[in-house]
Amino acid sequence: MIHILMVSLDFIPTVGGITAHVYELSQALKYHGCKVTVITRALKGRENFEVIDGIDTYRVNLKLFGASYGFVINRFIKKHLKSIAPDLIHIHGMRPLEFYSIKDVPLVYTNHTSGYLKRIKKGGYRIPMLKRLFNKPQLFLAPSEELLDVPFEINAIKTYIPNGVISKKFERNETERKKIRAELGLEDDDILAILTRRMVWKNGVKYLAEATKYITNKHLKLLFIGHGEEYDDIKALLEENFEGRYFMLGAMKHDEIIRYYSACDISILPSLMEATSISGLEAMAASLPIVGTKVGGIPELVKDNITGFLCEPENPKDLAQKIDLLLSCDYKQLGQNASKMVQEHFDWNEIAKKTISEYKKVL
Repeated sequence: MIHILMVSLDFIPTVGGITAHVYELSQALKYHGCKVTVITRALKGRENFEVIDGIDTYRVNLKLFGASYGFVINRFIKKHLKSIAPDLIHIHGMRPLEFYSIKDVPLVYTNHTSGYLKRIKKGGYRIPMLKRLFNKPQLFLAPSEELLDVPFEINAIKTYIPNGVISKKFERNETERKKIRAELGLEDDDILAILTRRMVWKNGVKYLAEATKYITNKHLKLLFIGHGEEYDDIKALLEENFEGRYFMLGAMKHDEIIRYYSACDISILPSLMEATSISGLEAMAASLPIVGTKVGGIPELVKDNITGFLCEPENPKDLAQKIDLLLSCDYKQLGQNASKMVQEHFDWNEIAKKTISEYKKVL
C-alpha cells in the first residue's frame, strides 16, 4: 500500500479546480488501495485535524501573506513527517514548493495553475526562480500539454495526466431537469446553456457576455453559476444584450451545482487559460456538448462536430458563431459523444491507475 501525502492550499470545502482535483484523485487512489493524507490551509469553523471521507486532513494556520505560505507549510510537514510517514509527497500548486527541502521522501509535483503560464510569458527573473522550484521534484505532472511544456531542462520525469471526474455522479436526472426548468420558468423549446466559472479574467466569462449581442438563436438562455471581480461588469453586459434571457445564481458548493447540469442542454467554456477543465468534464459527463476556446487542455476535450466546437479565445463574434453552429447541429448526439469520451478516458478511476503507475517510477 502506497501512502501519499497530498499538499495543497485548496481542499474541500473550498470550491475550485484544484480542490476538486485533489479530493477526487485522493478518493480514487484510496479505491485502488492507497492511503492518502492531506495537508492544507486552515479555514474558519473547521478543526485543525479532521477525517474527511476517510482522508486524514491537517489544516495549517497561514496568518501572514502569500510569500510566507511555503515556509509555514514546510515547517509543518517537517514537524509531522515522522508521525505521518508517507512513501511520497505530492504537492499541488507552486507555493508549497518554496522552502521545500526534504531529501529522503520522493517528491511529486502537479503544475496546475495559470500563474505558471503568466510567469513564463513575463520571463525575466521569474525563469531562474521556476528552474529552482522545478528541479526539486522527481516526478513532474501536468493536466494539460501546455502546463507540461517547461522551456528549460529539469531533472524530473515529465508526464501529462489529465483532470477527471467520477462519471456516475453526473448522470442526467430527468426529475431534477423538470423541477429546475419549472423553477426557472423555462418553456419546452428553450435551450439552456450552463457556465460554472468564477468570474475572473482568466475564465473569459466577460467575452461570453459580449458574445450575446451576436448570438442569433432565439431559444438560447444562459445559466451562470459563480461569482468574482467581474460579476457586475458581466451583469451589465447581459442586461444590455440579453435581457430576460439569463440567470445568475452566484457561487455554490460543488455538490449544489451538480443537479443543474441535468436542466441544461449545452455548456460553454470561454477560458483564456485552462488545464483539462474539470467543469468542462463534468458537463460532458452529464451529456452536454461544449463550445470552448482553443487554449490549454480544452482541445483535448472538445472535438469539432464530435463533442462540440472550438472557438478563438477573446473573440466574442467567433464564440457566438460557434454557439449558433452547435445549436444548428444534433447537439444531443454530440452530448452523448461527450459522455462516452469522459467515461472512457477521463474517469478518475482510470486516472488514478495512471497516477499510481507514475508514482512507482520514483519510489
